[in-house]
Amino acid sequence: MGIQVIVKAKVASDIESALGDIASECEIFPIDNANWGISIPAKLIDIVGEKNVRESLGKLDHFDLWTGVWMPTKPRWKFW
Repeated sequence: MGIQVIVKAKVASDIESALGDIASECEIFPIDNANWGISIPAKLIDIVGEKNVRESLGKLDHFDLWTGVWMPTKPRWKFW
C-alpha cells in the first residue's frame, strides 16, 4: 500500500526539495493555499524503503491520512 499525506508548504518546490529524487515519482497536487496532497506509490516505497520515505516526509509538517495524525517537522540536529 502506498502512502498518502497532506503537507503544509507554500510552494511545490519546497516539497520537491524535501523529497529529493523520489519527488518525480510521486503525485503532488494542490489542495488549497498552504496544503498539498502527496501520493507515494507502493512500488516506489518497495524500491527506496519506507524508512527513507518517512525520513524525507519528516522534513515537512504533514498529516498521514492512514494514521489520522499531524506529524510535525523533525529537528535536523541530534543529541547523543
